[in-house]
Amino acid sequence: MHKQNLCKGCIESVIVTEEVIHELVKEAEVDLSVIVSDEIYLERLKICDSCPSLQYGTTCAHSGCIVRYRAKFKNKSCPISGKPKWEKAV
Repeated sequence: MHKQNLCKGCIESVIVTEEVIHELVKEAEVDLSVIVSDEIYLERLKICDSCPSLQYGTTCAHSGCIVRYRAKFKNKSCPISGKPKWEKAV
């Protein structure tokens, strides 16, 4: 049996649906002062998509966050400790 690399505390049943992710992102966009530009958002997602720590195509193994949600916020950075792959936006 193939063992997946699971994030800390996760099991396979925690896969988040596309609908839930869409709603989270939509809610984040209510306050435009706290979210990054579309250009920065897409660049962050590109970085996350190529990261080996991306689980289920949605979740960061380092923090358990939904990357498409976290990447929206100016005050968030990549959760990899020591050398994040993307930084907070100022």
